[in-house]
Amino acid sequence: MAQIAKQKQIGGDRQPPGPTGVAAAPSQQQLQPKQQPLQQITTPQPDIPRFYFPEGKPQDKDGLKKTEELIDKIFTEKIELKKEDFEQITTEVCGLPKFLKTLLFDRIDSGKTGKITKPAFTLFWKKDFQNIDASRRIFKIIAKPDADALTQEDFKPIMKILLETHPGLEFLQATPEFQDRYADTVVMRIFYKIDMNDDGRITYRDFKRSNLKDVLFNVAGEDDINKVREYFSYEHFYVLYCRFWELDTDHDFLIDKDDFSRYEGHALSRKAVERIFDQVPRKFKSGTKDKMGYEDFVWFMLSEEDKTSARSLRYWFTIIDLDNNEIITPHEMEHFYEEQVHRLEYLNHEQILFVDLLCQMNDMIKPAKEGHFHFHELKKFNAQIGIFFNCLVNLQKFIAFEGRDLFAIKHQLTEFPNYTEWDRFAKGEYERLAMEEENGEDSEMIDAMEGWDSDQDDQNREGGTAGAGGAAGAGAAAGGATGANPAGEGVAKTGAAAGQKQVLKAD
Repeated sequence: MAQIAKQKQIGGDRQPPGPTGVAAAPSQQQLQPKQQPLQQITTPQPDIPRFYFPEGKPQDKDGLKKTEELIDKIFTEKIELKKEDFEQITTEVCGLPKFLKTLLFDRIDSGKTGKITKPAFTLFWKKDFQNIDASRRIFKIIAKPDADALTQEDFKPIMKILLETHPGLEFLQATPEFQDRYADTVVMRIFYKIDMNDDGRITYRDFKRSNLKDVLFNVAGEDDINKVREYFSYEHFYVLYCRFWELDTDHDFLIDKDDFSRYEGHALSRKAVERIFDQVPRKFKSGTKDKMGYEDFVWFMLSEEDKTSARSLRYWFTIIDLDNNEIITPHEMEHFYEEQVHRLEYLNHEQILFVDLLCQMNDMIKPAKEGHFHFHELKKFNAQIGIFFNCLVNLQKFIAFEGRDLFAIKHQLTEFPNYTEWDRFAKGEYERLAMEEENGEDSEMIDAMEGWDSDQDDQNREGGTAGAGGAAGAGAAAGGATGANPAGEGVAKTGAAAGQKQVLKAD
């Protein structure tokens, strides 16, 4: 044993001999050849062209070459360009609507010299415009320098230029007050549709996803401003402003709850009016407590007359969603519908039971859980979503839907296939207002619900409704002036009111 131990000490790490005295076989690790390090094999990477351009895709090399040649040609003919000479640079070189030439010129001519040389323009072009697309250029010209969003103030210079130069707006040049009202309305409509956060800012992402760029080009190329239905139509402004003027009886540019409740002959329920004046769907911008300003009214009316838009859907969904949990339940629907039932009783009109109404809405929308309507479910069904809200808050439209003429509706859709609900409403309303003004009429809308609010305050809903309904029916049959307001102005009065709105009607 001592000898073996000695051999181990002498042999170190070598394996001891086998039982026959022969050395043990080498291990598997010893038999394996020493591995060489693997060589890294590199394969050529495919040349993937750039596909993401946060500032918009710039021109290719051929396009840049043609642009540089055009710049050389323009400045060869005139060494210095004045503002009136800048349209070709604006439209053909920079790809902007022609009415932006003034803003573009002023942005480059920061020293206010009144002229721009080729070196000055080339410096601006290569630094600010060469590597961005037309959408980004328009955004940068409208926005303040280095700003990341557009505000309502940024649109004032554009509207000033259009009011001074657009042939479709020449008739307004003698009336600065209405120029301002028109300009404000256009900007309100732009922010209503594009500023989805309602924070008074339109980011470049908002701008790029909207149709505003295309609309601006349409304005530049169309002499008839009313053919540009998006945002800029004067006829649409006329309808909005006249409706507000009719409700604003003291003409302080503010309307209170009583004024507002007369909209469309008391078409809206009291509960809906209360929610609007509690500022549930949107905080008022008027700055006066319990008063709605013109901008607030524009937002309401656009939402009321076209309930298919995303903005309108959110507006009315918030009104009905009492607990703000993004679900409209039967309890919430019945809360609003019960007033509609009593209003139908007041008018001696046939009533629809709530269970029947709820069944119709379930059949129409097909929610995942019957009677529970999620916002995203209504959003998918926006084509006919107006009736869902009208049956709960707007009596006139609810009754009109029940007695609708399907052939007339089909004719409208066929004749004006590209019109939105708002476009159709504004077209019909403008024609009516224009006809009344042309005939010298000062008509008043029949308002069978004129006494509804006071009656409900003075008596319970069960007592006396039959007699009141009969009186209302008799007044309507006789064509009586039940819709007259205290100032003697009808809800449907046109531009002739107070002698101020004559100028509003475009020739």
